[in-house]
Amino acid sequence: MKERRILKIAHVVSYFQPEFGYEEYFSAREQAAMGHDVHVITSDRIFPFKNVEKMLSDIGSPFKDRMRPLGEERTEGFTVHRLKTKMEPLYDHIIYPGIDEKLKEIGPDVVHAHNLWTYGAYRSSKIKDEIGYRLIADEHGYSTTYDQSRTFRNFLLDKEYRLFRAPIARRTLKKADEVVAICEETVEFLKKYYRYDRSHLIPLGIDHRKFSFRKDARKRVREELGIDNDQFLLITAGRLDSAKKLEHFIDGISSMKRDDIHLVVVGRGDDNYLSMLKKKAGKNVQFLGFKRSEELADLYCAADLGLWGKASITIREAIGCQLPLVLFKEPNMKDLLKWENGIYVKQDPKAVQQAVRQLLSDEKKRKEMGERGRKGVEKELSVEVESEKLLKLYS
Repeated sequence: MKERRILKIAHVVSYFQPEFGYEEYFSAREQAAMGHDVHVITSDRIFPFKNVEKMLSDIGSPFKDRMRPLGEERTEGFTVHRLKTKMEPLYDHIIYPGIDEKLKEIGPDVVHAHNLWTYGAYRSSKIKDEIGYRLIADEHGYSTTYDQSRTFRNFLLDKEYRLFRAPIARRTLKKADEVVAICEETVEFLKKYYRYDRSHLIPLGIDHRKFSFRKDARKRVREELGIDNDQFLLITAGRLDSAKKLEHFIDGISSMKRDDIHLVVVGRGDDNYLSMLKKKAGKNVQFLGFKRSEELADLYCAADLGLWGKASITIREAIGCQLPLVLFKEPNMKDLLKWENGIYVKQDPKAVQQAVRQLLSDEKKRKEMGERGRKGVEKELSVEVESEKLLKLYS
């Protein structure tokens, strides 16, 4: 058997928040577990989530805000290098000098730059030839990243991508050895905004060990929530904003007015949107705030059915816990039910009600859906599978 070459890998990413997970954290951790020498070069701040202070409080984080200590930290087998921020000219665009010097110090075989238009990706492409590493760049954006309705805000976002982000991304693309797209919509996004058509489709992987079904978690969480065995628990989770279109689920479940059907909404986000949802919610709807990944996995195990209106990594995690799904028929979710692990519905409260009644009345069908979804995750959507595919590109 051919021995695997040990690589020195540097991930360059604007924001790095292990407490919330995300692809760059899972990739670094998995690659380190495989024996590679892994480094993460990032800023001294985490992503500017809306209500980030509340999110940190919800999970019991020792940090009270976005700031993180400068310098090096060894964690879970890899090294994080945090550099001082100079400025944040846009909502999620951050300048943190020192990337060149840090890459020279590390001397990586491979640099994985996250998001083509970022300052880190630009600096990684600028210095690539001098150091002599292989540059892998990924893109997480797609045309449905934002609500694409014709509003002035979305008009400005479109212009921002075309006039500001696209020129930076094209500079990175000229130097990148390989480019990774996280979904089919990202492939199309690259063609539309950056005129690039040679990307590799590698879906985001989830922590399939943590997000797996456990009977003990199901029993314990349902007891904590006061949900009997003959009652039905529905769940939705993720960042709460208008693009998620959760009001259709809230309206549908609340208007059913059934004491045996309960919906829990997990996550934080836009306060105005959350207030609107709470006003619509009936007494059978609970809002649980933001949860640690361990708690979220337990909630998925306790639930009978998951409801989502827009693509999110939380959907994949729910599938890992064998949860059958009801999803809106959106282009960016067309691959999430390919294992016949749920059903699509149109954005209408009555359609939601019909789907919920259909699945909750057929326990055998729900169980089979959940098991098929779990097998799909193990085959295609685990962090192990993603890491193996990335390593092929790296080497």
